Amino acid sequence: MYKIDSTAQYIKIFPNENLHSLIISNHTKIESWFRKQWVKYPAPFYTSIDLRNSGYKIAPIDTNLFPAGFNNLDRNLEFLYVSAIQHALERISPTMNKVLLIGESHTRNKFYNDNIHYLSNLIHKAGYQIKFVTLMNNELENKGFRLDNDILSFDEFVPDIIILNNDLSNGIPDILNRVKQPIIPHKNIGWTNRSKTSHFEYYSNVASNFSRLLDLDTWLLEPLFRNCGEIDFQTKQGEDCIVHHASRLFELIKEKYRCYGINEDPYIMIKADSGTYGMGIIQIKSIDELLNLNRKQRTKMTRIKGGNKLDKVILQEGIYSNETLHAKTSIAEPVIYSFGNNLVGGFYRLHSSKNNSENLNSPGMTFHPIPFKEACISPNSNETIYSDTNKFYIYGVVARLAILAASKELYNIEI
Repeated sequence: MYKIDSTAQYIKIFPNENLHSLIISNHTKIESWFRKQWVKYPAPFYTSIDLRNSGYKIAPIDTNLFPAGFNNLDRNLEFLYVSAIQHALERISPTMNKVLLIGESHTRNKFYNDNIHYLSNLIHKAGYQIKFVTLMNNELENKGFRLDNDILSFDEFVPDIIILNNDLSNGIPDILNRVKQPIIPHKNIGWTNRSKTSHFEYYSNVASNFSRLLDLDTWLLEPLFRNCGEIDFQTKQGEDCIVHHASRLFELIKEKYRCYGINEDPYIMIKADSGTYGMGIIQIKSIDELLNLNRKQRTKMTRIKGGNKLDKVILQEGIYSNETLHAKTSIAEPVIYSFGNNLVGGFYRLHSSKNNSENLNSPGMTFHPIPFKEACISPNSNETIYSDTNKFYIYGVVARLAILAASKELYNIEI
């Protein structure tokens, strides 16, 4: 189904031509469809979407509503990020001037600090006064903050809006439940309440509607998934349910592989149903592997970010990443960023010691900016369907489907 041109710096995947050509040739119809969706379901303030491109399918595997990693974007396109921030905040209120940015308490994490520094600078360049504070033990770290008549302030600084860059894995601070100022993203969309299963249920609905627009198989744009109730990998409580759903998922994947003539071994990623940072993830290629998890694997699946207990998982179809960078030395997956519904760029997450089925969001990963420019906005019908310009446009379409799914999550939280 695909071939690899090993002489190129960017290894080009010769894709499922029906999928790619349908998206490229229906550009006008697709953009019209998206415009109508955003009217009813406004996009989250910012988003990052992890994609996997196997050549025969392109699909999101994670959608982050409190994204870090802005420091990895192409600095040459800063004007685009600033403009998108202005547009996203002006849609909320054109009179806002002061922004309080609440981040993670990673005081020793250089990469996160670089991310928050760059994000703060972008918001400042967009024309806003900004102050940054972290959460420590689920409370605002700086004691100078206070709440008067449900208005949060710090000394003389009274923010018009609060932007969260903290996914609230450890719960919602009580003070945020009482403030009158708007909080974006909505505090109830953090990992305290959100689940990956719920998101991919929304995504499946969005992808199904989009697929009917183009008359294509939804599987080409989404990972199949299943979910159980509570699980304890140490005591094996709930394991029968996982085995049942994994068996069914393997059957569904194999059926699709037979349908499309794909000569690959199906695999499943078992992930914590809530949380980030690539924690709480294992890969299985058979039911026997699942039944015979070793002690290290079971221990890995007991705790997630913040030391929180892992007791719920999503079983997600594994999607091979058949895209590499630097003459096949590093497996790559694109990560796409947005402010509102405006795509602003992204980067490749790379890992030289991982194979094309493994989780790349792990120690040793590196990043390479994707040269989006106009490519995420419009395809080029004069180029081949597998050109970089058209490939990046397709990435943008699939990323926006994930953003729309997140928009529907927010819509149902806020109504």
